[in-house]
Amino acid sequence: MSFLINIMFWIANGFLVLVYFIVQNLATLGLVFSCALFVIKNPHEQKTWAASSGALGLIASILAPFPVPLFLLLLSLVGWIVLYLEQYNPLDRQWDIIRGLGLYGLIGIGYAAYQLSNLAERIMTDPMTAQGGGYLNAIIGIVTYIFPLGILAFWAQAVFAHPPGVGRPEEILKKVRTRGKH
Repeated sequence: MSFLINIMFWIANGFLVLVYFIVQNLATLGLVFSCALFVIKNPHEQKTWAASSGALGLIASILAPFPVPLFLLLLSLVGWIVLYLEQYNPLDRQWDIIRGLGLYGLIGIGYAAYQLSNLAERIMTDPMTAQGGGYLNAIIGIVTYIFPLGILAFWAQAVFAHPPGVGRPEEILKKVRTRGKH
């Protein structure tokens, strides 16, 4: 009987570990799905760039501490909203989204490397470089939190504040593609 109870505890414990892992990496799992859809949706010319940016984002999401995984997922999900709202040039917005995810992925990888290298602790122990270390930590913190807001502001500007057209988007694109000929 004791053996059966031990087996049940092991199974329950393994299940709880699996649930904890999934909850802890929920942002990364969502990013995997969203980035895969970006790769599928993008035109052939942008697929390798979308896959590379998605890979950078996923690596950053796995390695970097909070808030990087959450911001990457947020950028990805807002990117889908931007693509839904964009009426004039969705290919440009797709490229902006790929570029933004890739750049923030690089920032996240750099942040993870900085955290893993213990450079901050080594800088702070030396009295000559402690003030510079505090300044460096402030810059890293600002970039980690402000860069996604800058990307979101850029996307909002691109969707809502582009120059007004002479007609509906479909009519404008039809005129541009046919050069005014019927």
